[in-house]
Amino acid sequence: RNIGTGLLYVSLTSKSKPVNDTLPVISNNLRLDVTYTNLNGNPIKINELKQGTDFLAIVKVTNISASANYTDIALMHIIPSGWEIFNERMRNDDSVETPQFTYQDIRDDRVMTYFDLDRGRAINIPVRLQATYTGSFILPALQCEAMYDTSAHARTKAGRVNVVK
Repeated sequence: RNIGTGLLYVSLTSKSKPVNDTLPVISNNLRLDVTYTNLNGNPIKINELKQGTDFLAIVKVTNISASANYTDIALMHIIPSGWEIFNERMRNDDSVETPQFTYQDIRDDRVMTYFDLDRGRAINIPVRLQATYTGSFILPALQCEAMYDTSAHARTKAGRVNVVK
């Protein structure tokens, strides 16, 4: 409360610690595998990337169910804060491949992909990324589930990545 006649300025500072995601890998009727490659398709390690590095995250989703075909599968791919998504659809290029998925929503910090997947089949979903900002960042777990069948879901393990000069 300001009981004087002058202006009063207030600064509020808040500190928080990110939640440490220690949940395990899950594969219930679906399996998730993520590989990271350079733009030529050669595998790379993401634990320490040089700033400005362009690369691909290739997410492979496999239906490992013994009997079920799944429709309306949702894949949530959240990226670390130090990376940016390169939206291939923004290029006016007819050479971009026809997607294998039904729909893909690309946001600033995540890519949500929706598709169907028959028993014993797999789908590869590439996402082009760039290591943009230096620092240490949380690598969120990827999650995938059949939207109308709770028996089918998968999750990767979360981690940390670094972007260096």
